[in-house]
Amino acid sequence: MLTAFDYALICSFAFLILLYRFVRDWYGYRETPRKLEHEAAEFLQEQGYRIRALAVVKYLDFRIDERKHLQKVRADLVVTSGFKKYVVEVNARSGTSSVRNADIRRRILEYQIAFNPHGIISVDMDKGKLRTIVISNRRIVQHILAMATALCLGAVLYLLLR
Repeated sequence: MLTAFDYALICSFAFLILLYRFVRDWYGYRETPRKLEHEAAEFLQEQGYRIRALAVVKYLDFRIDERKHLQKVRADLVVTSGFKKYVVEVNARSGTSSVRNADIRRRILEYQIAFNPHGIISVDMDKGKLRTIVISNRRIVQHILAMATALCLGAVLYLLLR
């Protein structure tokens, strides 16, 4: 029979694993940022965004015919506004941020899969203009499941330790 201390220990390990996965998925690995990305970071701070990471790299792993592949996805910046996370794509030349461009659409989908942001911000440094691209997804379901898990763990700890 497990004691209350054992249950608390198991719950704390589960919490630490969830926390590790959340932090790992939130930020990712970082590379050396370019000068233009520093300028974009200053511009976004003036617009009210908080800079969370520069030159972030995440790896997508997927299988094709039972063979594992690793794809590197690099974002220029990761910023937040309130509790919302955005991936920033910095463009130096005019006309390179059009969503009609197939490469841009593919990159937006890569960001959505790798970083799971609330939106993607495209910054045109020549014009000093930013555009927000939002892809609707089931993010609310993930938040509800996370809250339900936290409530269940809290209830278990309360019942065991009272």
